[in-house]
This record gives sequence, structure tokens and C-alpha cells, in this order.
Amino acid sequence: MTSLASSPLPALIDYYRRLEADPAQQVAEFGFSREKIHFQIVLNLEGEIGAVEDLRATSERGSRIPDLRVVPDGGGRSGTSLKPFFCWDNTGYALGADRKGNSDRARAKFASFRDLHVAVRDNVGNDPGYDALCRFLERWDPSQATTLSGWDELAGKNVVFRLRGHQEFIHDSPRVNEAWRSRLKATNREKAARGISILSGKKDTLARLHPLMKGVSHAQPTGAALVSFNQDAFTSYGRTQSYNSPLSETEAFQYTTALNRLLADTDRRTLLGDATVVFWTDRPEATDVDTLMMDLFGDSAPRNQGAESSELKDRLAGFLRAARDGRLGEVVEDPDAPYYVLGLSPNAGRLSVRFWIAGSVAQFASRLALHAEHLAVLDRGEEAPLPGIRRLLCETARAPEDIPPQLAGEVARAVLAGLPYPQVLFAAVVRRIHADRRMNPVRVAILKAYLVRNRKKEVPMALNTNHADEAYQLGRLFAVLEKTQEDSSERQLNATIKDRYFGAASATPSTVFPLLLRLHQHHLAKIEKPGWRINREKLVTEICSRISRFPLHLSLERQGLFYIAYYHQRQDLFTRKSPAAQEQTDE
Repeated sequence: MTSLASSPLPALIDYYRRLEADPAQQVAEFGFSREKIHFQIVLNLEGEIGAVEDLRATSERGSRIPDLRVVPDGGGRSGTSLKPFFCWDNTGYALGADRKGNSDRARAKFASFRDLHVAVRDNVGNDPGYDALCRFLERWDPSQATTLSGWDELAGKNVVFRLRGHQEFIHDSPRVNEAWRSRLKATNREKAARGISILSGKKDTLARLHPLMKGVSHAQPTGAALVSFNQDAFTSYGRTQSYNSPLSETEAFQYTTALNRLLADTDRRTLLGDATVVFWTDRPEATDVDTLMMDLFGDSAPRNQGAESSELKDRLAGFLRAARDGRLGEVVEDPDAPYYVLGLSPNAGRLSVRFWIAGSVAQFASRLALHAEHLAVLDRGEEAPLPGIRRLLCETARAPEDIPPQLAGEVARAVLAGLPYPQVLFAAVVRRIHADRRMNPVRVAILKAYLVRNRKKEVPMALNTNHADEAYQLGRLFAVLEKTQEDSSERQLNATIKDRYFGAASATPSTVFPLLLRLHQHHLAKIEKPGWRINREKLVTEICSRISRFPLHLSLERQGLFYIAYYHQRQDLFTRKSPAAQEQTDE
């Protein structure tokens, strides 16, 4: 039996059952699927076309959006073999013509479509709509397709059929549905093997091929398989294809239907690196967490502007405070509800699981609260908002396309599963600071979080003048020396000591700081206000008293501490002081 901890399939099947129990979701049962339908062909009782009607809606941007309808599931199509769908298909099969016109290939498609429906006619029995469809197919000449009104719009699109005077489509007829189910069962008995499902542990008809997933970024547009084997090297104990990972046909249908629904839901799907991430629960009471999860994966700036943006920010902060204080039940209806996060990446014609994290809402909340605590820094006296995972990743590379694909999954796993942050994340941020000499709250937060969680260091949110590590005091000293240079020239500088010496000062302090202290005396003499000069000299003396020597080299971790201290001291220097302190400075 496969556990929830090791595989997303049981959780996806549970989600399918939740959707199936809700009539408003219009989830397809086994043997059916939700497909994009563009037009309906209206037939009279004699099987003649009475009208071709557009089922598409118009979006706000003016584009045409196909209608999603539950239809008999034909499965995927591959290669050059002919495979018609039942009671619906594109015009190449349904009318014998497509965008290329009335080609020999399209005529062959139509012939297979016609033969399928005529063969099932006796099983359907006396159904007026299906009889009309069969009459139409027996009489139809594919060369007439291009003469239909609006053919340029219709060509190549998916169509369904309806009998004039009836509201339902022909495929919605109970008799037609039952005939389709019977044919499906008979076909499966002939082709499929029976065996033990690894999920249920019961003997059942096994799925030889699993339906394809659509909506994974950079995967095949026609869909890619999550479970698939196609090489002799994958043969195990004589089992080939998906019999290597035996699931019943019903289970394969259920998990793929649920996953395709999630991939089509923009409120439960986001992109992180090369991974398409979906998240869900099998309890409706826990769906209020989805908005928070989307915000967690996004950028640090809220996705919306104005009052709505502030509301989202406050809600996320309230959620994390409640989790930290043990009051989660006040903001979430069902803290014990299971919650799942799945990251999928394309791999040729298949999908690979980049990460899979399962837990309860309460468990995710406690992990996120700890993550927020580790990231917390002060920005000009105020706590900076929690940056999203994508925002963290953006600080590791010059451009988003340069972010290592695997790093996104490792960071997401660390955040959501409460694991140590990847060392690559810390190293990449240090490299970026060396390269562009830019400090911001997000970079400082990443450095702090890594040192606190991974190395068990005590790193403050804001300036700690008594910090014991010399690397921290060196970062403070550099910030004060830079500020003195800026004040001495009233900020009329083309380049500061930061532009020239920042990376070297953090990596090899002994080679840089003696020079910087000599320059400091020159800069200090140019400050006109005596009070400013005295206070700045006192501050430098105080910091230097905590440094016994300038180290020859700082490790990568201590370089991170150097940058954190630099940021803390800069924030403190630019923070408005109390009136008493200000008067003393201006003396």
C-alpha cells in the first residue's frame, strides 16, 4: 500500500471524490471527461443539419473561450492511428474536413467516426437523437463541410450534436450514456489485465496507460503522463508499460481527473522556477488557506494594489501570528484538515515530481510561522513583510531565467516541510552581493534565516551593538565608515567605498580595513558640524574596541553575518533619533 507521505495519488483520488460529491463541480465520472467544446451541430429527425451554433463565450478582452462540457472520454490520441471519440470530436472526425480542407486523411477520420457510431446503434436502442446522428453520418458527404456557414471559424474545432427541439446534447441521453459505459467495460475486459492495485490492495482491472496531464508549464501542449514506462529497461518481473506501477483503471482516471482540474484552476496553481505547483485539500472547510498559499509562493509585493492589497497582507500576517500564538482556530475553520502541495516539472514527454509535501493545515501553519520568524528583519524600524518564495529566489540570480530549476523545489520543500534551507540559497545570495553590492531586506532575511535555522546562530532582527562575532562588528564598522564618507561630501559622490571595497572587506578584512580607517580620518575632517564629528568618532571607537584584530579571511557564513550587520547599522544610522539625542548631535 502506498502512503500519503510517499505518493500524491491517494490524496488526488480523495480530492476527486470530494469533487464528485459536489454537483456544482460537474466532475466527470469514470469513462467521461470535461473537454473544450466550440460548436454544436443541430440535427433534425432525418439526420440533416439544421444549424451550426457557436457555444463559445466572449472574454473581457474579446477573445472566444470554448465551453467546458462533460463528454464520453476517448482517452489520448498518438501517432498516425485513427481513434474517433464518441458523440463529439473535432471537425476532421465529425465532418470529414479540417483546416486543411477535405483531405484523404480527414475522409479516413470521418469513416472511422461513422463506423464507431453505427456499430453502437443496436446497443443504444430506440433513442431519437442517436438515430438522427447515425442517419446524418450515413448520408453525410465530407465535401459539403467547407460550404457550411462560418466554416473558417468552425474548421478544426471540437463539436457536439443536438436534436432540434431538445435542450440536452445527444451524448447526454441516459440510453447513450449507458451504451457507452457498456462498450467501455467490454473493451476493457478484452484488452486490460487484472492484478493487485498498489493503492487499494484489491484485485481489479489495471490501467495499461494513464490519461495525460495538461497545464504543466513547458510540458507537451497535448499533455504529459505522470506515470509512464516505454523502454525495455523499465520492464520488471515481466510487467511492461504502466503495469509496472499497477493502478486500477478507475484509480488512474480519478487521480488524473483531479490533477487536471487543479492544473486548470488558477486559484490553486502557480509557477515556481520550472515547477508547476498545485495545492489543495479534500475538505471544503480548509479552502480559505488557498489564498494564503498563493501569496506565499508569489512576490513580496502583494498581487493587488490599494485596499485589497493591504487586506491580503494583513490577513497573511494575522494567520502567521495566530499560528505562532496557538490561536489558529480563530482564523481557520478547520486547522486539522489535511493539506497538500505538489510540484511538477516537465521531463521530455513525461512529468516528474519536483516535490510532494503532505500535512495538516495546522502543521503547514506552524512551519510557515517558523519560516516567518527566521526571515524577520527590521526595515527602518518596521518589520518587513514576509517575502514570497519566488521573491526569495529572485535574489539568487541576475534574472529569473538564471535561477537553477532545482533550487526552487529545494526552497519550497524547506519552507513547507520545515527542513533546513539549501546551502546553495545562502551561497547564491552572498555571490549576488559580491557582484552588485546591493543590500535589501529580502537578501538580509535570507542570510539571517539560513544562519538561524541551519547553523543555529543567534542573529538579531535589528542592530545588536554587543554581538560577540567580529564579523558582525566589521559589518557595522564598514557601514559607519561609508556613512561618514557620504556626510563629508554631502552625498555628491560618483562612487563610495562600498562600490570599491565592499566584497573585499567582507572576504579579506585585513587587506582593506587599515586603508579604510586612514580614509576615514580624511573624511571625518571634512564634516562641518562638530557634534556630528564627535559622535561619529565615538561610534567608530566603540566598534573598534570590540574587534581584536582584522581577520585574514572570513568564511562564507561569516561574510553573511558581515552583510547582515552592515544592513543593521545602516538602518540604525538612518533611523530618526529621539529629540534629546538629536540636540546632543547638533551641539
